[in-house]
Amino acid sequence: MRRRTLIQSFAVIMLLVLTVGAPSLAALRDGYLGDVAVIAWLEGDIVKVALANESTSRKSVTIASEGWDQRWRPFFLDRTVVLPARTVLIEAFTLSSAWRGEPLAVHVSTWDRTATVDVQTQGIFSPNAYVVRSGAEVSVKVDLGFFAADTHNAYLMVDEYYRGLAPDETGRIQVRHVEGGFRYAPDQRRVEKIEPYMLLAMFAPQPRTDASVFSFSVYRYSDDARWNYYQDEVPGPTILVYSRNLALQDNSHLYQPPTPSWDRW
Repeated sequence: MRRRTLIQSFAVIMLLVLTVGAPSLAALRDGYLGDVAVIAWLEGDIVKVALANESTSRKSVTIASEGWDQRWRPFFLDRTVVLPARTVLIEAFTLSSAWRGEPLAVHVSTWDRTATVDVQTQGIFSPNAYVVRSGAEVSVKVDLGFFAADTHNAYLMVDEYYRGLAPDETGRIQVRHVEGGFRYAPDQRRVEKIEPYMLLAMFAPQPRTDASVFSFSVYRYSDDARWNYYQDEVPGPTILVYSRNLALQDNSHLYQPPTPSWDRW
């Protein structure tokens, strides 16, 4: 009985160790429309949506705003696009002038499938790109202001590896720089404040098929033995990676202001 209890306890510890280092696979799978991977992110007042079609047939996909602004209008006008086969397509949408920082999500659908994907913002994490080719170096700047203001937790832990949907879609995360605090400039005889930040670097994995998504997390914790990583987890960005078998078609520079104008609603 005691041996069985020890084995069960060891299994629980190992499960905790494996889980701490891996972002939720369920969250990564939310960004799939059948065999089309979908991610969305915000740049200024522009929502960008990337669709990666691994299949050998083109698809008609409708992209719409999920939810409404304070004036009961969609955050952006919906659009139906033809997604070519074996292609990563990037589209851009102009937000309405009434957007006041509410959480954003996009609703994507084909004739038989639907998915809702959160729009990522660069509040804490700022990757150099949200869509990368396999093998490319990805850098992520982490604004540590949220951690500097945390009076309860004294430590911030970074995942050692990022993880994708498949077990082999993983790679090491390197901490390149950690800055923050104060420095003295002797020429001006003044003390300058350095905003705290951390720079992470990693190489995008080779997808198990031709497209995938990967992510990681950071965790705030203290010396308290009752550390709950679920509560103190800060999920990182979700990045789409595609193989050399797919073509990239970036239409984001073709976006137009809403027609009719939002002001006429």
